[in-house]
Amino acid sequence: MNFMKNVKLLNKWVGDGFPCYSIAEIGGSFQNLEEAKRLIDSISDIHVDAIKFQTLEADTITIKNNFFDMDATGKVSQYDIFKKFELSKILQKQVVDYAKDMGQVIFTAPSHIDDLKTIDELDVPIIKIGSDLACHIPLLKEVVSTGKPIILSTGMCSLEEVKNSVDSIIESNDDKLILMHCVSNYPSNIDELNLKVISTMKQEFQIPVGFSDHTIGLTSTLTSVAMGANIIERHFKDESNTPSPDDIHALTKNEFSELLSSIKNIEKSFGTGEKLPTESEIKNRQTNRVSIVAITNISKGTKITIDMIDVRRPGSGIQPKFFDEVIGMTTKENILKDQILEWDFLN
Repeated sequence: MNFMKNVKLLNKWVGDGFPCYSIAEIGGSFQNLEEAKRLIDSISDIHVDAIKFQTLEADTITIKNNFFDMDATGKVSQYDIFKKFELSKILQKQVVDYAKDMGQVIFTAPSHIDDLKTIDELDVPIIKIGSDLACHIPLLKEVVSTGKPIILSTGMCSLEEVKNSVDSIIESNDDKLILMHCVSNYPSNIDELNLKVISTMKQEFQIPVGFSDHTIGLTSTLTSVAMGANIIERHFKDESNTPSPDDIHALTKNEFSELLSSIKNIEKSFGTGEKLPTESEIKNRQTNRVSIVAITNISKGTKITIDMIDVRRPGSGIQPKFFDEVIGMTTKENILKDQILEWDFLN
């Protein structure tokens, strides 16, 4: 039997049997340190496990005649969008330092193999690979060489492509890989989510699998947790910051707080998987289950017939499975109507 290889992200384990790990994506949600601080302060207040942003340069992420054509953006130059939201190395360092000062885990995702040098200088503990680079095997091998845990998003991938990428990583990074199911459409459509893939990838790779959610609202993220997601990632926004194309599916502080609270309740509901009555049910089944009762007065020495008894609440008497056995037995004492039958009353 195969067992999941759980992954440790700093001081927290990720995998089955551990609390769902939460990531707040702030890439694109700030353009200066003040805006970044506002986001980080809010995230610190609601106890998200980690913050993620994006290390990118427009000149290396895309050619200039490439266009977005999505609901969140309309048809617009990718180069222009990325140029607007690229972050200077100085700002990235300031953001990382501030998050660390606030006691927050923070990491970033490269958009080009050259970005790994910047990420190394930032000294972050985790590296995220976005879906756009999921099949960039040379990049993945370079990331493996850092020895850091890797979170790999798999949007736009077939299972065979995921296998190729996983194989390129686990050769030397066997216990530090987490996969993320993702639908790379912004916002994502509910009917395209295919959340059963979370289970498929867990069974295939025996490593933790999460869900990077770009839908509007909380339903899909919560459903993914109920279906076994070990990590969830959602975009995070502050409505006083510079507008971003991701705002349409990003969560506010209050929404993210509600999400985390709901995840905890979902996890509480999982239980052990052993089918037993709960503590409260043990008490309630005395009054809420059924047993054999007399539906007429029965004199001592009377042979019980089917018209003298019935099965009704409460459940503290002879159990219904003995109904046929009770018929034909003789009473040892007078039994009143509505009296619960006990074995001591019968011969």
